[in-house]
Amino acid sequence: MIRTLVVASLLLTGCSATEAPAPTSTTPSDKSAASACTRVVYTLEKNKPPFEDTGTAMRAIESTDPGIREAGQRLGSAAQEAGDLWVLDDPTVDKGPADKRVADARQGLLTACTSLFGEYPWPFTRTPTPTPST
Repeated sequence: MIRTLVVASLLLTGCSATEAPAPTSTTPSDKSAASACTRVVYTLEKNKPPFEDTGTAMRAIESTDPGIREAGQRLGSAAQEAGDLWVLDDPTVDKGPADKRVADARQGLLTACTSLFGEYPWPFTRTPTPTPST
């Protein structure tokens, strides 16, 4: 009886039993990508050290979007290398090239995020970047 009611209600609403509700503009379907994109913006805004990019990269790698996933892989390897140098703290080692690779990888992820979600701020971000007053 309950099964009949469910099927009848689905037929009346024009949905099939396998359809999932469409995500709203504030709820992206790729939660891993949304999380990675939110985190990379936060990292850029706060100028966080490279080891914090590891979590962002892991989120991006879990994404279903190939551009986000690939950018996450680049960010992960760049963050690992820069993080190792940061922890090592050897004054004779030039950290500039590793830091540049992290900056490029962050920008690559941000570009992939913009390709997927449009221009920042995205509707799912918690707090948009404040705009300067003129």
